Amino acid sequence: MNAESNLDAETTLANLHRLVHLDPPTLRKADVEALSGVAHERSVRWWRAMGFPEVPDEERAFRDEDVEMVRTLDALMTADIIGEQEILRLARVSGVSFSRLVDAQLAVLDDMQAQRDQRDAVVSATIGRDVMDLLESTMTYVWKRHLMAAMSRRLSTGEDQAELAVGFADLSGFSRVSKKATASELTHIIDGFEAAASDVVSANEGRVVKMIGDEVMFVTSDLDQAIAIGLDLIERLAPVPDMPPVHCGVASGSTVTVGGDVFGPVVNLASRLTGIARPGSIAVPTDLGRHLLERDDIDVRRVLRPYDLKGVGRTTILAIRPPRAGV
Repeated sequence: MNAESNLDAETTLANLHRLVHLDPPTLRKADVEALSGVAHERSVRWWRAMGFPEVPDEERAFRDEDVEMVRTLDALMTADIIGEQEILRLARVSGVSFSRLVDAQLAVLDDMQAQRDQRDAVVSATIGRDVMDLLESTMTYVWKRHLMAAMSRRLSTGEDQAELAVGFADLSGFSRVSKKATASELTHIIDGFEAAASDVVSANEGRVVKMIGDEVMFVTSDLDQAIAIGLDLIERLAPVPDMPPVHCGVASGSTVTVGGDVFGPVVNLASRLTGIARPGSIAVPTDLGRHLLERDDIDVRRVLRPYDLKGVGRTTILAIRPPRAGV
C-alpha cells in the first residue's frame, strides 16, 4: 500500500471514530492492565465473550473507556456484587445481540445512501452525524422500555421460572426457496417475515425471544394467545408475493428464563411440533388444546396419526388453521 493509500485509510478511520463518538485507540493490552490493575488475561476473557476479535499485544486497540469498563467490572467482582460467570454470560448475550443489531443498522444506512440524491460532502457529513445520533438514542430508548417490561414481568412472577406458552413460526420450504432466490429477494423475504413477526407478537402481548433466519421463537402468558399469534402471522403473510407459507408449533408449560432465552421441555416440544406442522397451520398437543375443539371461529381438526417426537415421545396433535373462507 502506497503512502497516499495509507493517508486515505487513516483519514477514513479518523472520520469513523468521530462519527461514532469514540476517541482513536491509543492503548495496548499492557497499558490497560497497568492503568486498571487487572490482569489482561481476565479482561481478554470479557472482550472475547463480547465478541471482540483478539488483537496482537503491541496493537493500540484500546481507549480510556476500555480501562474504565475493566475497572468497573473488577470492582463489582471484588465487592461480591457480581461473579465472573454472570459477567461472561451478560457479555455473550450483549455481544451476540449488538453484533446482529449493528449489521441491521448498517444495512438500513446502505439503503438510505442508495436512495439519497448526491449531496455535497458537508451536507452528507451532517446527515451522517444526525443519523448516528438517532441510532444511539434509539438503542437507549428501546433498551429502557424493554428493561421496564422485563422488570414488570419479574415482579409479577417473582422468579425466572414461569408457566408460559412457547411458539415457533417457520417459513415452509425456505431452504428450497433460498437456492433459487437472489440475495435481494432473500433479503425481502426475511425482512418481511421478521417485520410481520415482531408486529404480530407485540400486538398479541407476547415477546419475541429470538429470530433465527426464517424462524421466530416467541412466548406468551397462555396458549390461546400463542395460537392467536400463529394464526395472525399465517393470515398476514399468506397474500405477500413470493413469501413461503408459515407453519407453527405451540405448547405450554413450565419454563426457565436464562439470559433472555427460554428453556425447558416445553420449548423442545414446541420446536418438534413446528417440524411436523403442515404449511399454513399450527400444531398443538391434543391434551393441551382440547378446549379449542369447541371454538367455531377457527378451523381445528384432530390428526389421528400419532407422532414419535424426538426427546418427547408419542404425541397426538390438533391441526389449527385460520377460519375457512365463507365459513
